[in-house]
Amino acid sequence: MTTGKSRTVVAVLLPREHLPFIRDWCVHHIEQGWDVVLYDNTGSVGSSRRSSAFSLHRWHGRSIDKRGNSYGTFTETLSDSDVQAAFRRELQGLPVTVVEWQPRDTEGRIVHGQVEAYVDYVTRFRTSVAWSAFIDADEYLQHAPGLDWDDLLHAASEQDCHRIQLDALVYESRWTSGGEPRELRDLTCQGLQEYGCKNIVRLSEVLDADIHWYWKTTGDDTRITPHRSLFWFRHYRGSEAVLDLTPNRNYPRPDTAESLEVPQASHTR
Repeated sequence: MTTGKSRTVVAVLLPREHLPFIRDWCVHHIEQGWDVVLYDNTGSVGSSRRSSAFSLHRWHGRSIDKRGNSYGTFTETLSDSDVQAAFRRELQGLPVTVVEWQPRDTEGRIVHGQVEAYVDYVTRFRTSVAWSAFIDADEYLQHAPGLDWDDLLHAASEQDCHRIQLDALVYESRWTSGGEPRELRDLTCQGLQEYGCKNIVRLSEVLDADIHWYWKTTGDDTRITPHRSLFWFRHYRGSEAVLDLTPNRNYPRPDTAESLEVPQASHTR
């Protein structure tokens, strides 16, 4: 990786799950000024974390993700090495760094090791990269028109804050139920993501790494959480969206209010 870069986006991924989308995902972030780093987790059977879908026997890898989205049909005739070769062809010509990532558990199986990958990345690059966003390859960083990631990072730096927590909007899955890729532009927003924030952190100040909530940094250990209409990420998970359209009581009218009463229509027989 070229040193001196101000910000990178980092994802640990199974190339088989993201093959038809990975080039557009990289281009999306490169166009926003991010350098891209991908940890290639080919061969993984799942995460060894106690709370993971694999450890809880809700995911068995290779064909269906932990939310039930099918992706295996698209590459079912390809070996892992075939998928890796196709994956690298998709990245040709792009300024993307690929790290081989095949940690093993006590039984010798390749596991996900997502937080371990984050620790590896922070350790390698904390002296050469200022800020990094740690997200998944089905999550797309987004900001409102007129705003910029550098403005947000500058505001954090000015306040000695080393962590920015981002919330998400949930979109439909990028895969059909039969395992075929869908056009991203055709997928619609389903609501808010209630859980599963992601983070941008200043690498030199990281003390603890996590996937979601429990990052820890030096100093006051503060975080900025911008409103998700300003800075957020699109998550193409296809499930668990929150869309609360419950009516609430209107505001009571204080004596100082300058609203005007609207005459009601008469109802004569």
